[in-house]
Amino acid sequence: MPEQRDISLRGLLVGMLVIAAGIAVSIGSAGFLVALSGAPASGPSGAARPEVPAPTLQTAPHQELEAFRREKRERLESAGPLRGQPGRVHIPIERAMEILARRAGQ
Repeated sequence: MPEQRDISLRGLLVGMLVIAAGIAVSIGSAGFLVALSGAPASGPSGAARPEVPAPTLQTAPHQELEAFRREKRERLESAGPLRGQPGRVHIPIERAMEILARRAGQ
């Protein structure tokens, strides 16, 4: 009596053909869509690398952070026009909180 095989070679070959056909159809479809789109093969930038400026290092990060915080604190504690919005003003944070508290109490 011949020995039974656990794996069918015919089934294995059919599976491999199905996978290969799927890959071929995927690549062909992608190539067709790229050709159909009319996009240049080199890409929208003409295959030129974009110029990216080098990062600038902070020479005094602690002082710059303190200056940033000071600027933001002054803005919270002062009144003045809103940037880019003519006719509108900002008020100090303490005054804004008083107005909101008064409205909530009504």
